[in-house]
Formats: sequence, C-alpha cells, structure tokens
Amino acid sequence: MQEEVQTKRAQAAQELRDREEVEKELSVVKAWIQETRELLLNPTPDIDSLLQELEIVHGDVITYRQNVEKLAEQQQSKYLDLYTILPSEISMQLAEVSLALGAIEDQVLEIKEDFSSRIHDISEKLKAISNKFKEKSPDVDHAKEEVKSLFEDLDSCGRTLSELDAAVQEFGRRNPLLAKQLSDVINKLSEMHHHTTRLADCRNNWLKKAVCYLDEYNEMLDFILRWSEKAKSLVRANIIWNSSVHLQEQIRMYQAVLRESRELHGDLESMAEKVELLSEVLQVESMSQQVCELSRHTEELQQSIKTRLQSLQDADKSMEALEYEVKALHVALEQVQATLTSPELARQSLKEQLAQRQRLLADMESFKQQVQAVQLCQSALQVPEEVMPNLAICRTALRLQQEASQLQHVAIQQCNILQVQWGAPYLQQTNMLLSSLHSETICNKTGHGK
Repeated sequence: MQEEVQTKRAQAAQELRDREEVEKELSVVKAWIQETRELLLNPTPDIDSLLQELEIVHGDVITYRQNVEKLAEQQQSKYLDLYTILPSEISMQLAEVSLALGAIEDQVLEIKEDFSSRIHDISEKLKAISNKFKEKSPDVDHAKEEVKSLFEDLDSCGRTLSELDAAVQEFGRRNPLLAKQLSDVINKLSEMHHHTTRLADCRNNWLKKAVCYLDEYNEMLDFILRWSEKAKSLVRANIIWNSSVHLQEQIRMYQAVLRESRELHGDLESMAEKVELLSEVLQVESMSQQVCELSRHTEELQQSIKTRLQSLQDADKSMEALEYEVKALHVALEQVQATLTSPELARQSLKEQLAQRQRLLADMESFKQQVQAVQLCQSALQVPEEVMPNLAICRTALRLQQEASQLQHVAIQQCNILQVQWGAPYLQQTNMLLSSLHSETICNKTGHGK
C-alpha cells in the first residue's frame, strides 16, 4: 500500500511537472499572441515596414501553430496511453491558443497575400507605365499605338484600384487601424495613377503637335529635294555656248534656281528645330542625319551653280562684245557690197565709177580696224577652247574676214579695169587732136608758099 501510495504521489508530481511545462509552453505562445495583437492594433505608420513585420509574423505564426499542434498530439497520446481523456483545462487552453493563432494567421494572410500583393501589382504596373513614357518611339504611328495601349493599362489599373479601395474599406470595418495604413497606401497609389494619367494626356496632346511638326518637316523636305533635283539637272547639263541669247537664257535659269535656294538655309534651320522638338519622344537620329546631309549637299549644289553662273556671265559678256563687232563688220561689208553692185553705179560715167570705187577703197581701210576688233574679242571670248571651233559666231567671224579681204581685192581689180577703160578713149582723143593740129600746120605752110 505504501509503495502504491508513493507511486501515485510520484505520478501526480510528474503530472504536475508536465502540466507546468505545458502551461509554460502555452504561456510563451500566449505572450507572442498578445504582442502580435498589439502590433496589429497599433501598426507601423510606414506600410513597407508594416509589410516586413507581417512577413515575420506570418513565419512565426506558422511555427507556433506547428508547435501547438505537436504539443496537442503529445498530450493526446500521453493521456490515451493512460486510458483517460485530455484534461479540460489543457484542452481548453490548447483550443484557445489554436484559435487565436488561426485568427492571427488569417488576418496576416488577408493583408499580406491579398492587399499587399494587389498593392504591389498596381504599383509595379504604374511604375512600368511611367517608365514607358521615358522611352522614345521610332515614329509617330508607333507612339500613338503605345499611348493607346498605355491608356488601356491605366484604365485597368484604375478599375483595380477602385476594387482594392472598396476591399480595404470593407476590411477597415474589422481592422480600423490596419485599414488606415492601407488606405494611406491606396491614396498614394491614386495620386500616382492620377499623375501617370496626366503624363499620358500630355503625351497624347504632344503627339497631336508632333503630327504638325512632321507635316511641316516633310513639306520643307519635299521643297529641298525638288530643288536639289532641279539643281542637279542644271549642274549635270552641258552648257550651250552658241550665242549670247542661249547664254542669257541659261543665266536666267541659274539665277531662278539660286533665288529659290535663298529659302534653303531657313528651311534647314527650321527642320533642325523640328527634329529637336520631336526628339523628346521620338528616335530622331535618322532625321538629324538627314538634315546634316541635306545641308552639306545643298551647299555643294549652291556653290556649283554659283561657279557655273559666273562662267555663264563671263561668257555672255565676252560673247556680246564679239557679236557686236561681228555685226558691225557684217553691216559695213553689206553696205560696200550693195554699193559695188548697185545698178545706179553702173549707169554712171567711167570717171564717176572710178572715183566712187576709189572712195570705197579708202573707206575699206577701216575694215582692218574692224577685223582686228573682231579678232581681239574672239581671243577674249570666255568659253572653253574645245567648243570655240564649233561656235556659229566664230565661223561667221572667219567668213566675214575672208569676205572683207575678197571685197577689197574685187574693188582694187575693178578700179584697175576702170582706169584702163577710162584712159584709152582719152588717149585716142588726144591723138586725134594732135593729128588735127599737125594737118592745120601743113596747110598753113602751103598757103604761105603760094
């Protein structure tokens, strides 16, 4: 009996120790539950810090639940071996702690996995949309498509944000302090969404201006390209050196093209300004390079046209001088030839014809000065040497020089013939007079003899 009593006492003492150990373990869990409840009732103002704390709480609550479940299994097994039921004070505490841990876990998960995840998703989407506005599009059409897509994303974020706000308000009825922290985050996200929407509106309005900028750019580009084609055609074309008329016609064409080119510099500067404006949202490297190449190319064409225009003007000035002298020589030759072949001259006496031709010969001495003037102008002609033999004016000048020489030769021959024709009758008349005088002298002598 005594041994049985001692055994029961020992068992009772062990039971007390076991229960104290259980109480000790449960008290640790209860203390943690109390601390966690205080954390949830007085959350950290900073939502990021709060979410980090909740992450730790979530890990701890899982560990404590596992420990409590293990403890409950141990106690169940222990009392099952003793063929008795789990004492109510232990089972009630285990149930109370398990329920409290479950409630905390549910609360933490609701915030952590639902609100935190949704908040994070919206925040990341808004950041991604904002970053999109920092990127530059290859062209306006692509930019328009991007803005349209971003507006759709913003609308989606707005709907999600409204749903999240409603969920937070519902959550706030059960957890007012935690809901306040979440509401602050929702407000910040709403501000971020509003700001991003303004960025989208600004981008959309800017794209409308960009269309105008591009239209103006393309209009100026079209003008410059058309001018360049016209200028290249002139520069590549062979110059027609035939006469001052042709030269002046070409001069007018070159001057017209140069007048048009006065707008080029301003247009190119304006195009560069448009590129600078478009560079805010578009990739404009190719456009910028295009403006530089056009500037260089048009400058080269302008210089080539100016050089050729100067050559044309020099050629025209020297051509006009040559044409003037050739025309003067031609007129002089025509006048002399008209006189020499005049029917009136043929009807004059030999003496008058001779005198007239002698005067013409004297006048023809001026041909030498005129021919020299033609030769001087021809040598000063500002045209390529290889084209001079084929110029009509040069061939005309050579022909007129030959005609002048031939005309002088003909006039000299005619004078010689006239001198001979006029001198023979005069000699015959003299001889007749001399013969008559001689006969009278003989008759007089005979009369005196009788």
